[in-house]
Amino acid sequence: MRNKTLLIATLVLGLIAFAVVRLTRETVETAAAQPPLVDPAVFGALKSLTVKSGPRSVTVVKTGEAWTVSERFNLPADVENRLLPLIRGLQKARQHGQLTANPKRLEKLGLTESSVTLATTDGRSVVVEFGKQTEDGLGNSARLAGQAFAIRTDFTAHLEGDATSWVDLTLFSAKPADIKTIALNWKDGRVELSRKSAGAPFEGKDAAALEELVATLATFRASDAVAKNDADAAKAPRSVEVKLTTFDGATATLAFAKLAGTQPNDPGKFFARVTHSDPKHPANTADKLAVFTAPAWLSEQLPASLADFRKAGQPAAPAGPSFLPIPGPAQAAPSPLQPSK
Repeated sequence: MRNKTLLIATLVLGLIAFAVVRLTRETVETAAAQPPLVDPAVFGALKSLTVKSGPRSVTVVKTGEAWTVSERFNLPADVENRLLPLIRGLQKARQHGQLTANPKRLEKLGLTESSVTLATTDGRSVVVEFGKQTEDGLGNSARLAGQAFAIRTDFTAHLEGDATSWVDLTLFSAKPADIKTIALNWKDGRVELSRKSAGAPFEGKDAAALEELVATLATFRASDAVAKNDADAAKAPRSVEVKLTTFDGATATLAFAKLAGTQPNDPGKFFARVTHSDPKHPANTADKLAVFTAPAWLSEQLPASLADFRKAGQPAAPAGPSFLPIPGPAQAAPSPLQPSK
């Protein structure tokens, strides 16, 4: 009985050992058959990254600890929303074997339309061309520099070649409840209100209007940037200056200037400069590099003068009684004492 039990136990252990060896071998073979799309060492020494998509291309460069966009005045790059998602997608992507070496099929994949070039601090350059998604939906087809064939990959990240989309255009951001004081300065006057405590409402006759403006301006994101010597920006007259002071004593100054359009339906141009009381704030660095354009809708919400601000705050006049016109000559109503015909 004991020999039989021992034999069964030995067989079970043998099967377990065989399964472990087989699974380990399959895992190693699978890993070898699906190598990374890009050598992981490249990301540890990354100096610049160039994205080409269609006719557009953009290059972001690492300067110290910061990333900047070369084509847009070396302004700070949008690391969270652009750079990191792309790098993570490249790091995770793997090669899944050859797709095709047929020249006609390669042409149909559109591999020359989009590419990513990774340059490292030690002088290496890795170029990956990306084409259409594979028929099985795994990911984009790709071709590494020097290869005469396309490969299957599981890379699916979006490639954006528009340089403006790569710039971090958020120049100032705070919670509206943390704004202690808002002050608006026009050529014809000034308005200022303060909260008693964080989250408390403003008080006074202008409280509602300023509460709305704080909610709009507490996070300011520009729409684009132009050169510091831009002619239109230089001649645009100042519209309004807004100072936002937080409860920790920091102050952001947003200065707006508007240039009227030259055509009846031309909305003109709306420019903005943002500076901060903290010398190390990114807005101060950006202000030295470019002039920013503000969204067109914001010019409609910001009064251009104190008079406009007061006018906007006045309640609308009550509408008078309205009458519906009755066509044709007026007819006398029949008398209730007379029988109708």
